[in-house]
Amino acid sequence: MNLMTLQRYKNEIILLLALLFVMGAFLYKLNASSYVEENKARTQQQIAEITAINKYKSQWDGKGMPKKVKALKTVVDASKVKSFSPKSKKLVASYVNLTADELYKLNNKLMSMPVQIISLKIIESSKNIYSMEFTCKW
Repeated sequence: MNLMTLQRYKNEIILLLALLFVMGAFLYKLNASSYVEENKARTQQQIAEITAINKYKSQWDGKGMPKKVKALKTVVDASKVKSFSPKSKKLVASYVNLTADELYKLNNKLMSMPVQIISLKIIESSKNIYSMEFTCKW
Protein backbone atom coordinates (compact mmCIF):
# COMPACT_ATOMS: atom_id res chain seq x y z
CA MET A 1 0.00 0.00 0.00
CA ASN A 2 1.32 3.33 -0.85
CA LEU A 3 0.67 6.69 0.71
CA MET A 4 -1.82 7.77 -1.90
CA THR A 5 -4.09 4.81 -1.19
CA LEU A 6 -4.05 5.64 2.52
CA GLN A 7 -4.89 9.26 1.79
CA ARG A 8 -7.81 8.19 -0.35
CA TYR A 9 -9.34 5.98 2.38
CA LYS A 10 -8.37 8.22 5.31
CA ASN A 11 -11.96 8.91 6.38
CA GLU A 12 -12.92 5.23 6.25
CA ILE A 13 -9.87 4.27 8.34
CA ILE A 14 -10.75 6.92 10.93
CA LEU A 15 -14.32 5.65 11.01
CA LEU A 16 -13.12 2.04 11.44
CA LEU A 17 -10.82 3.03 14.33
CA ALA A 18 -13.65 5.00 15.95
CA LEU A 19 -15.99 2.00 15.67
CA LEU A 20 -13.35 -0.28 17.20
CA PHE A 21 -12.89 2.20 20.05
CA VAL A 22 -16.68 2.37 20.62
CA MET A 23 -16.94 -1.46 20.67
CA GLY A 24 -14.07 -1.69 23.15
CA ALA A 25 -15.66 0.94 25.39
CA PHE A 26 -19.02 -0.85 25.24
CA LEU A 27 -17.47 -4.20 26.23
CA TYR A 28 -15.58 -2.51 29.07
CA LYS A 29 -18.83 -0.94 30.30
CA LEU A 30 -20.61 -4.32 30.30
CA ASN A 31 -17.75 -5.95 32.18
CA ALA A 32 -17.50 -3.13 34.73
CA SER A 33 -21.26 -3.07 35.40
CA SER A 34 -21.36 -6.85 36.00
CA TYR A 35 -18.41 -6.50 38.40
CA VAL A 36 -20.26 -3.75 40.29
CA GLU A 37 -23.41 -5.90 40.50
CA GLU A 38 -21.45 -8.89 41.82
CA ASN A 39 -19.70 -6.70 44.36
CA LYS A 40 -23.02 -5.20 45.46
CA ALA A 41 -24.59 -8.66 45.89
CA ARG A 42 -21.57 -9.87 47.89
CA THR A 43 -21.77 -6.80 50.14
CA GLN A 44 -25.51 -7.36 50.74
CA GLN A 45 -24.81 -11.00 51.68
CA GLN A 46 -22.08 -9.96 54.12
CA ILE A 47 -24.43 -7.42 55.73
CA ALA A 48 -27.08 -10.12 56.15
CA GLU A 49 -24.52 -12.46 57.75
CA ILE A 50 -23.36 -9.75 60.16
CA THR A 51 -26.97 -9.04 61.14
CA ALA A 52 -27.58 -12.74 61.81
CA ILE A 53 -24.39 -12.97 63.87
CA ASN A 54 -25.46 -10.00 65.98
CA LYS A 55 -28.85 -11.62 66.55
CA TYR A 56 -27.23 -14.89 67.67
CA LYS A 57 -24.75 -13.00 69.85
CA SER A 58 -27.59 -11.28 71.69
CA GLN A 59 -29.16 -14.71 72.31
CA TRP A 60 -25.89 -16.16 73.58
CA ASP A 61 -25.20 -13.23 75.88
CA GLY A 62 -28.75 -13.19 77.20
CA LYS A 63 -29.18 -12.91 80.92
CA GLY A 64 -31.68 -15.81 80.93
CA MET A 65 -29.21 -18.37 79.58
CA PRO A 66 -28.17 -19.80 82.98
CA LYS A 67 -31.84 -20.53 83.75
CA LYS A 68 -32.35 -22.15 80.36
CA VAL A 69 -29.26 -24.29 80.82
CA LYS A 70 -30.41 -25.40 84.28
CA ALA A 71 -33.55 -26.73 82.58
CA LEU A 72 -31.36 -29.53 81.18
CA LYS A 73 -31.20 -30.92 84.70
CA THR A 74 -34.97 -31.40 84.85
CA VAL A 75 -35.40 -33.13 81.47
CA VAL A 76 -34.74 -36.55 83.02
CA ASP A 77 -35.18 -37.98 86.51
CA ALA A 78 -32.81 -36.54 89.13
CA SER A 79 -31.44 -40.00 89.95
CA LYS A 80 -30.03 -40.26 86.41
CA VAL A 81 -28.03 -37.02 86.69
CA LYS A 82 -24.51 -38.07 87.67
CA SER A 83 -23.01 -34.57 87.69
CA PHE A 84 -24.26 -31.15 86.70
CA SER A 85 -21.94 -28.20 87.25
CA PRO A 86 -22.60 -24.83 85.63
CA LYS A 87 -19.65 -22.47 86.08
CA SER A 88 -19.86 -18.87 84.82
CA LYS A 89 -20.65 -19.43 81.12
CA LYS A 90 -19.83 -23.13 80.91
CA LEU A 91 -21.72 -26.31 81.77
CA VAL A 92 -20.30 -29.78 82.36
CA ALA A 93 -22.97 -32.46 82.75
CA SER A 94 -23.04 -36.23 82.94
CA TYR A 95 -26.04 -38.57 82.81
CA VAL A 96 -26.25 -42.35 83.38
CA ASN A 97 -28.84 -45.10 82.73
CA LEU A 98 -30.76 -43.14 80.09
CA THR A 99 -33.33 -44.87 77.92
CA ALA A 100 -33.49 -44.11 74.21
CA ASP A 101 -36.49 -41.78 74.72
CA GLU A 102 -34.77 -39.86 77.52
CA LEU A 103 -31.61 -39.56 75.45
CA TYR A 104 -33.66 -38.26 72.51
CA LYS A 105 -35.43 -35.66 74.71
CA LEU A 106 -32.15 -34.53 76.24
CA ASN A 107 -30.46 -34.22 72.84
CA ASN A 108 -33.37 -32.25 71.39
CA LYS A 109 -33.35 -29.88 74.34
CA LEU A 110 -29.58 -29.42 74.09
CA MET A 111 -29.60 -28.89 70.32
CA SER A 112 -32.41 -26.32 70.48
CA MET A 113 -30.48 -24.10 72.90
CA PRO A 114 -28.17 -21.35 71.65
CA VAL A 115 -25.02 -22.91 73.14
CA GLN A 116 -21.73 -24.04 71.69
CA ILE A 117 -21.18 -27.74 72.33
CA ILE A 118 -17.53 -28.28 73.12
CA SER A 119 -17.69 -32.03 73.69
CA LEU A 120 -20.44 -34.63 73.47
CA LYS A 121 -19.97 -38.26 74.37
CA ILE A 122 -22.75 -40.85 74.21
CA ILE A 123 -21.95 -44.41 75.24
CA GLU A 124 -24.26 -47.43 75.07
CA SER A 125 -23.58 -49.20 78.37
CA SER A 126 -26.01 -52.06 77.72
CA LYS A 127 -28.88 -52.73 75.33
CA ASN A 128 -30.99 -49.52 75.08
CA ILE A 129 -29.28 -48.00 78.15
CA TYR A 130 -27.00 -45.04 77.50
CA SER A 131 -24.60 -42.74 79.31
CA MET A 132 -24.10 -39.17 78.14
CA GLU A 133 -21.49 -36.56 78.97
CA PHE A 134 -21.25 -33.11 77.45
CA THR A 135 -19.60 -29.75 77.88
CA CYS A 136 -21.11 -26.59 76.46
CA LYS A 137 -20.63 -22.85 76.74
CA TRP A 138 -22.64 -19.78 75.89
